Amino acid sequence: MAIVPLLMIVGGGVLYHVSQKATPAAVDPFLALSISFGIASLACLGIFVARQGFSPTQLHRVNWTSIVLACSLVAIESGYLIGYRAGLKLNITSFVCNNLIALVLLGVGTVLYREAFTFRTGSGMVICAAGLLLLLR
Repeated sequence: MAIVPLLMIVGGGVLYHVSQKATPAAVDPFLALSISFGIASLACLGIFVARQGFSPTQLHRVNWTSIVLACSLVAIESGYLIGYRAGLKLNITSFVCNNLIALVLLGVGTVLYREAFTFRTGSGMVICAAGLLLLLR
């Protein structure tokens, strides 16, 4: 059922950007993020334990990807929070960033993961790039 994760992503994304934009300027961004990360970490750990109980075996399966993902989360979260405080607009920032990410990932997926690059994919990429040019001018 692909609709459930899509709804989670879209709903979470809207709440994410609204809360980032509404975070008080008087609060240090890294304090606000550490509180958010702490609550999110506890929630994830609680869901993990509730689903299958604590499993030391699972800990041994964790690799470098968790560290890189953590670093990317800090970069994304602090980038949006600091960017919104610097005046980035809520109505286009996410669109611009997500399109730029999508354009980069088209290349990464094609080169590193050997995913198909079709005329349709290329056309979509050109349309996204044109949309970005229109927004950024």
